[in-house]
Amino acid sequence: MKKYLKWAKLVVLIGLSACNSEERNNVDPVRTMISEFETGTEGWTADYALYNRADTTKIAFKMERDSLPAVIDSLKWSLRMEGNNVGDSIFMFLKKKIVGLNPDKTYNVSFDINLATNYPDLPSGSGKTINLKAGASPTEPVKTPTDKFYYNLSIKKGLWDQDGAEMSVLGDFTNTATRSVYALINRNSNAKNITVKPNSKGIIWVCIGEDTRYKGKTVFYYDNIKVTLTEQ
Repeated sequence: MKKYLKWAKLVVLIGLSACNSEERNNVDPVRTMISEFETGTEGWTADYALYNRADTTKIAFKMERDSLPAVIDSLKWSLRMEGNNVGDSIFMFLKKKIVGLNPDKTYNVSFDINLATNYPDLPSGSGKTINLKAGASPTEPVKTPTDKFYYNLSIKKGLWDQDGAEMSVLGDFTNTATRSVYALINRNSNAKNITVKPNSKGIIWVCIGEDTRYKGKTVFYYDNIKVTLTEQ
């Protein structure tokens, strides 16, 4: 009887292993996710890093679902981000967990993002000091204390105007207006996509953020975000 039970357990284990292998092989090799925020935040959460803890209340960081500015289309929803940089820099970011990937594969992650900014493209305009970055990581992007005064970011985003191992610069915040008025701009990763391997549970985190040295308050709106994962 004991031999029979051992044999039965072995058959079940082999069957489960085969099922898991089959499920991994059946993972869609291309996955596209489009967030337009018409019904909610769609799994995106927000945080901020690269700041002195003493400045927390002065930064007054906020992310909320809101309509686009009236000059664009107040009937459309977006994610509104705002924060006040009172130090050397600040990084305000969105993140989203993506599950059900094949942990044995690597993925090419591309981004196509429409956002509304109010920085005209002037030679010395403030918008040129604000960069949009996007990337992906097998671990969750979180702010981490480097000492008792400062918060850094857990993933490798690169310096202010440079690419990092896990994030790329998609462009600055300038729009095509001739004065300070909100207008939509498009930023995409093109040839600067990020390659990432999911963790053992088939999870990656995508991250999009504003990396800025601009001193003062920044308010902008994510109109829509398209993320495409292609299995390599």
